[in-house]
Amino acid sequence: METYICTCVKEHPSTHNFVAQSSGDYVAIFSSKPSYKLNRKKRFSGHRVAGFNLGLDISPDGSLLASGSSDGMIYYWNWNSGYVLKSVKGHGKATMDVKFHPVLPSTVASCSWAGDIKVWQ
Repeated sequence: METYICTCVKEHPSTHNFVAQSSGDYVAIFSSKPSYKLNRKKRFSGHRVAGFNLGLDISPDGSLLASGSSDGMIYYWNWNSGYVLKSVKGHGKATMDVKFHPVLPSTVASCSWAGDIKVWQ
């Protein structure tokens, strides 16, 4: 059994799942129907949490998951495959949170430990 702190939880917009940012350097997927089981076959990994309270977001169409990382990167995963599509250097300090624009899915805002905010297209 794994025991990690979860710093952020988001519901998927079109499936019966939610994701949880884990202090174990991965994002876990759970069923949003009782008994809320952990999907042990699929997870999103590659980023680093390193004790930060990192946020994440799912694109409005549900096809992408994005997360900040303690190394200042922003990671984008394909929802279906679980693979990292790309990672970009977002900030000089930890990227604390990311948020997809609700209407423009290719636009993402991020914020850092240093307090700066950036908008990406």
